[in-house]
Amino acid sequence: MICFTFHCPDRPGIVAELSAFLAEHRCNILALEQHVEQDRFFIRIEWEDNGAWQDSDAFAADFCALPVSVGGELDIHFFNRPQSLGLFVSREPHALLEVLNKIELGDLVDAQVSFIIGNVDHSAIAARVGVPFYFVPTKDNPDFEAQQLEIIAKHNPDFIGLARYMKILSEEFIDRAACPIINIHHSFLPSFVGAKPYEMAYERGVKLMGATSHFVIPELDQGPIIEQDVSRIRSGYSVEKLKQIGRDTEKKVFAQALKKVLEHKTVVFSGRTVVFE
Repeated sequence: MICFTFHCPDRPGIVAELSAFLAEHRCNILALEQHVEQDRFFIRIEWEDNGAWQDSDAFAADFCALPVSVGGELDIHFFNRPQSLGLFVSREPHALLEVLNKIELGDLVDAQVSFIIGNVDHSAIAARVGVPFYFVPTKDNPDFEAQQLEIIAKHNPDFIGLARYMKILSEEFIDRAACPIINIHHSFLPSFVGAKPYEMAYERGVKLMGATSHFVIPELDQGPIIEQDVSRIRSGYSVEKLKQIGRDTEKKVFAQALKKVLEHKTVVFSGRTVVFE
């Protein structure tokens, strides 16, 4: 299978031009989704790989000859190999376990975890699924980012997921990682900052809690949002119950966000994310 996402200034005839282009190359379209936001046309098309193009460069060369390509941005992906995913984790492994389970069940298309990095030892989890684990402590270790970047360079992942990794990434790290990084965090920010957000939320009687997954940018937790969800808090719930609900919401949102990214259903434009179904 092959897919592309494309966006350009909106005008009549874009869908017809793109469909005709694929038809000329005898491509069988499997899915097509399009919409317009703020006079910008966004589309995602996937089709059976019939050998018309050997790789993304060959497709892009033909595509750029189309009139519609002027002023547009194209991203093409061939689903001809598993996509490599590196995962970072800290003390709580719930998001990590969810992703590993989803991959084992086949719910994350063409995904393969190439390594796990933790500042807490989760080597037993990694060993169960046959994935290399690297323990890189961040306390009293000023070179931890350099050590992590060496691991990333060795495995060259397509994406990195921060599965509740509790350490702020530096701008240099984000730049040198050279691939999209997806994060997950609870919805209590910025109201309840610190080590005990659930306790503070409990004291304030919060009635809703949730989680947000987003692409990582240098500004902390300000990256384009991929996926969000909320859960209600009922009277009588304990702090431990809140934490349990929080873990369930976080792991679900994180896995859903990774699924969208791995299926190439996200487009970042003008500081926000357009997400296809």
